[in-house]
Amino acid sequence: QNHLMEMDSLHLASPTWPTVTFMVSSIQYGGRITDAFDELLMDTYAAKVFNEGALEKGKMLYPGCKIPNHTDVKEFRSKIEGLPAQDSPEIFGLHSNADLTFRTLQVQDLVETVVSTMPKTGGGGHGPSPAEIVDRIAADILDKMPGVFEAEPTKERLKKLPGGVTQPLTVHLRQEIDRLNVITALCFQTLRNLRLAIAGTVALSGDLVDALDALYDAKIPTKWLTKSWESATIGSWFQGLLQRHEQLSKWLAGGRPKGYWLTGFFNPQGFLTAMKQEVNR
Repeated sequence: QNHLMEMDSLHLASPTWPTVTFMVSSIQYGGRITDAFDELLMDTYAAKVFNEGALEKGKMLYPGCKIPNHTDVKEFRSKIEGLPAQDSPEIFGLHSNADLTFRTLQVQDLVETVVSTMPKTGGGGHGPSPAEIVDRIAADILDKMPGVFEAEPTKERLKKLPGGVTQPLTVHLRQEIDRLNVITALCFQTLRNLRLAIAGTVALSGDLVDALDALYDAKIPTKWLTKSWESATIGSWFQGLLQRHEQLSKWLAGGRPKGYWLTGFFNPQGFLTAMKQEVNR
């Protein structure tokens, strides 16, 4: 407002829009923004709104959102009160499907919250208790769980790959095997201890309680997620583990494949970097 008043006093035709943009984007609101991408987004929105076109008659921020040509405050207030309670994604330069995605995530959060509040104790019927259900899930996963890559055999196979163990792609393979071994061993340990706890052999600790609740809800235990990848359910997550193990096993045993499952790596960027290094060499 001070800038606009100064422009009037100097009898200038229009505001200095870069100044207005900077004041709003970088100071008024930007001073409270800490994320670099949020700053970029704020600058983009400010540049779209604060420009010469803002004073044009019939200016529309997006189709259907027209800036009124009134000069009376009451008319502006009346126009504002008539705006919809929910903003359309188009106002922010997004596709209308963004609203669908947003509401889908809201529903998922709501359902997960409701499920988390449901009692985990068994009812009065004759069906299996939650502990029995989790015990069956744990037993099924343990039966299908692939073994870890043994250190010495893996080391010998890596030496036999083209170029030896120092080749960038071979180094990447070894790193992927190491990380998969970590999550595989963690799964073995958690599931075995969980079955022992359900049987009453060991105490049900904090991590085991989380694992029991997660598996009962078909989710991934929190401790596993810190070492692995995101997935919607424990079934899809475990299927991903099997596919990752299969890809690395075939690579280790049969040499480099003709194609790679890029998203099946813990570090896909590292794979691309290793490939660039080999090409450059």
